[in-house]
Formats: sequence, C-alpha cells, structure tokens
Amino acid sequence: MNTDHETTAFTRDALRRVAQAGGVLALCTGRCLSELTEHLATLPGIAYAICENGGSLYDVAADRVLFQATIPDSDAGRILALTEGYDVVVQCFYGERSHLKTMAPEDLARCHVLDYLAVFRQGSVEAPDIADRWRRSGLPMEKINLYFSGEAERDGFLRAMGEMGLSVTGSLGIGLEISPPEATKALGIAALCRHLDLPLARAMAVGDGHNDIDMMRGAGFSVAMGNAAPETKAAAHAITDDCDHDGCAKALLKYMLGGE
Repeated sequence: MNTDHETTAFTRDALRRVAQAGGVLALCTGRCLSELTEHLATLPGIAYAICENGGSLYDVAADRVLFQATIPDSDAGRILALTEGYDVVVQCFYGERSHLKTMAPEDLARCHVLDYLAVFRQGSVEAPDIADRWRRSGLPMEKINLYFSGEAERDGFLRAMGEMGLSVTGSLGIGLEISPPEATKALGIAALCRHLDLPLARAMAVGDGHNDIDMMRGAGFSVAMGNAAPETKAAAHAITDDCDHDGCAKALLKYMLGGE
C-alpha cells in the first residue's frame, strides 16, 4: 500500500503476473486475519497470509489456519494489568480477530495512530475493558499491540514488563508488538517454506519496518523499500523504490520475473 493506504493498479497487475508465472505470494504482516479481509479479497494472487508477525499461517484458498502461536495466559494477563498505569492504546489479537480498547479519536491521535482509525474500526471489536473481554472469551492470546503517547511511557513499560521470554518489536508510532517467542516473520516464512516443501533460499522478502529486519536476514533474498528504516535497509540485499512509487511491485517484477 502507498501512504494513502491504497494498492495501485500497477501493483495489482504485478501480483497477478507473478502468480500466473508460478510464484507463490504471501502477505507477511503484524496484522491479524480480521484486519486483512479486504486485502485478501481484492489483491490478486495472494495464496497465503503470514499474520501477527509470523505467529499465524493462513491458507487463503482453503480458508484455513495452518499454524497459530499463542502467549501464555499468565503472561498476557500480567501485560494487560500493567497497561493500566500507562497512557497507551491497547490492541489484542485472539480468535484471529483484533480487539481494541475503546478510545476516542483524540486518544488515538495522542498515541500517534489516528491515521489507522479506519483500519482499527473495520477489523476490530471494541470494548472498554479489554482484559475482562479476553478472559471471558476463554481463548488464548495471540498477540498484544501497545501504542504509547511518548517514548518515556514506552520505556517505562518495558522496564516494568522485564524479561518474559516473549518476542517484543517496535510498532507504529511509539508502539510495541508483543508476540509468542516463536512468532517472528523469519520463522513465519520458514514455516511456509516447509509447508510448500521449498528451501528457504528460494524465498524473497520485501519489507520496510523494524519488525521486518529478522525477515530480511532469514529469507534467501531480501529487498528493502525506499521508505524503509535505515536498519531495515542495512539488513537487505537490495533496495527498491518507496511505497508511493510501487517499490514492492517493481521488486517482484525485477527479481521474480527478470524484468527491469
């Protein structure tokens, strides 16, 4: 998607061409399945979704979750209890769906995620007491996203959280994505390759965020977007154009179809 959260006709055509040529296309994202419904319905050729930073592997054609990692209940409960002392937007993933603590638009703005209001509301269930809703569901926690108002809030939370043996990466704005230890994008791509009986060396990754760095290092070949974080670019084998100039599509055409 570009900065207007749109996928251009050029990119859709590139996806279609790669899939028709036999390439296997997968979305690899921190989002959960409920936040991808529109994209999976409109993007041609997407065969798999590696969701929740590698914690979930979904077969689009079969409409089936092939793998799902979860956070221990005790850890999830402690994290949610800790959030009560911080200025933070809380988002939980369980049951392959996003659950968002009810917040006013000004709260989302203060925590630097107002631009994602439409995404949250389209793919999320809102509740004022998100911890209670999760406990009553009886479902295991898949992932927790926290979007803080400032770096001091985020850093204080990290100190209070301490070492819990979970995967913690940076997120939108001043945020954290907390996942099971086996949930990384690199491990998600490896799981998909095992499912397809393909060597990891045959996988190409395209990304732009801090949570893409392990994917860049794990894939056989990696391409950073022109708008990627410097650390992500440093971990990639090549760099393409930015998201407003169809960088992902150009990388697919160049490296998967041998175009220019």
